[in-house]
Amino acid sequence: MADLAADYIVVGGGLTGCVVASRLSQSAQKPKVILLEAGGDSSSNPAADSFLSGLSLLGGEFDYFYKSEPVKTTADRVHSLSSGKALGGGSIINYGGWLRADAADYDEWARTVGDNRWSYEAFKPWFRKTEHFHGEDADEHGFDGPMHVTPVSTADPGRKYLLREPVKEAWTELGVSPNLQRKNGATAGLAEFYENSHEGMRQPSNKVYPLDDVEVFTSTVVRRVTFTGATATGVELADGRKATARKEVIICAGTYRTPQVLMLSGIGPSATLTELGIPIVHESPHVGQNLHDHFAIYLAFRLRDPSKGYALGSAAWQDPALFKCLPWDWVVSEPLPSEVLAKHEVSAEKQKQNLWEVMTLYVPPGIPGIPIDGTHIATSTMVLLPTSRGAVSVKTSNPNDPPRIEPNYLSTELDRDCLVHATRQTLRLMLTTDTMKTIIEGESPPSGEGLDGLTPLTADASDEVIEERIRRTGMQHHHSGGTAAMGKVVDTKGLVLGVKGLRVVDASIVPIPMGGHPQATLYAMAEQLASIIINDAA
Repeated sequence: MADLAADYIVVGGGLTGCVVASRLSQSAQKPKVILLEAGGDSSSNPAADSFLSGLSLLGGEFDYFYKSEPVKTTADRVHSLSSGKALGGGSIINYGGWLRADAADYDEWARTVGDNRWSYEAFKPWFRKTEHFHGEDADEHGFDGPMHVTPVSTADPGRKYLLREPVKEAWTELGVSPNLQRKNGATAGLAEFYENSHEGMRQPSNKVYPLDDVEVFTSTVVRRVTFTGATATGVELADGRKATARKEVIICAGTYRTPQVLMLSGIGPSATLTELGIPIVHESPHVGQNLHDHFAIYLAFRLRDPSKGYALGSAAWQDPALFKCLPWDWVVSEPLPSEVLAKHEVSAEKQKQNLWEVMTLYVPPGIPGIPIDGTHIATSTMVLLPTSRGAVSVKTSNPNDPPRIEPNYLSTELDRDCLVHATRQTLRLMLTTDTMKTIIEGESPPSGEGLDGLTPLTADASDEVIEERIRRTGMQHHHSGGTAAMGKVVDTKGLVLGVKGLRVVDASIVPIPMGGHPQATLYAMAEQLASIIINDAA
C-alpha cells in the first residue's frame, strides 16, 4: 500500500468500525472511506461461522488475548482479556447474546453527559434500525434492519432444552417474575435470551454491514494520528507509511487499543507522554481512565441423573437444533434488596436499577476441571453496574506492544456485596428450590493450578466463603468500556475534546457501565454516531 488519501479514515475494523465505515460509504455524499484493521480476515476460517465452533478462536490468532496486571482484589491473579483481532472484531469471537441494558441505564448515560440523545427513548430508533427481529412487539424492536435477532424459543422448533421450564419455575419460587416482553425497556425479572444469529450462524459486523464501497486493509497497524497544529490530518502506520484524511479520522480500536492510539498520537496524560518522549498535542488526563467491565463468577452444578439429557455432552442430545448457538434459555436481572443497599450510600435512582444478572447455561463454559460430558450445567452470576474502575495506559511507544491494563475488579465494597448476594441467590435457585433440588446434586468447585482447597458451595455458606471463591475464580465478561469517556475525553458526538477532525466511536466512549450485554448497545450507538457524522458533513 502506497501513501493514500480519503475523506474518512476509520482506525479499527471491529464491531463499530465496520458499521461506521459502511454507513459513511453508503451516504448520499459517497465519500471515500479507508478502513484500517490490525488483525486479519477470519472469513476463510470455518470455525468463525458458528458460535459453538467460534469458542475455539478464543486465545488464538483472532484474539488479542491481553494479560492484565496482577489484580490485588482477585488474589493477585493475572486475567486474560479477550478482544477481537480481526475484521469484525469482537463480533467474530463473542457469544451472541443480544441483551439491551435497562431503560434507566440509558437515561443515566444521558444525564451523565447532559445530552438527551443518549436516553432510552432517543436510543430506540437506532435499536430498531439495527434489528431484523424474529418475534413480536413492534414498539420495542425493528423488523427491517440488517441484524437478525432471534429469541431462543423461536430459533428452531427442535431447540427445546429440558430444563427450560424447571429453571423458570425455580426463579418463580424465589419471587422473580417473568418479563418476557421487556416493555418500555424495563429488563428486571426473568427474560428470554435473544441472539444475533441467523439460522444458527454468526453474523459478524463486516458481513452484516457491507464494505463493498470501502477500501479495507487488514493486518495494518496504525502507529499514530498525524496533526497539523491541533487538527487531525491522517494517520501514520507502524511501517512508516501514511494516509491522509480530508475530513476526519475516526478511531474505533476498542476499549484497550483506543486509549493507546490516542496516547501515541499525543493525546493523554502529560506525565505518561513525557516519560515516553511523545510530543503532546493535547493534555487529556482522562484518556485511559474509567475502565469498567462486568465481573462474574461461573458455577458448575452436578446433575443427579446425567442420562436424562439436561446438558450438552449427554448421549441424549441428538437433535442438531440443540447445538445452534449456546445452550441457554433464561437471563435474570434484579436490583439489590434494601438490606444490602442499606450498607451503602447509593442514589435513589441506583437503588431501583438492576445491579446483578444470572444466566443459566446447559454446559459448563470452560470451567477448570469440569468436564463437558453431560454431567454438569452452569450459571454465570454477574455485577451489572460495577462501581470499581480501572485504567489502561501504554508501556512503550511501539504500537505493536500491548497496553498496560489494570482492571481493579471488586475494588469497592458495593461490588463485592452485590456479587456475594447474587451468588447466594444462584445457589438458592439450584440447591434449595423444590423444582431444582431434585435435579441438582450439588455445586462442583473448579480444580487445577492455583485452585487447591476449594470446597463445594452451599446456599447457607458464609459471605466470607462466597467472597473468597469469587476472588479466586471470578472473571470478567469481556464487556469493557469507558477509557475515552464521553464528557471527559470526547463530546456527545464522539469528537475528541481539544483537537479537530478526530472522533472516537467504540465502547471506550461509553461513560458508565451499562446493564445487559454490550453489542446491542454498541451497534445502535454506532448507527447514531454514523448518522451524526453524515449530517455534520452535509
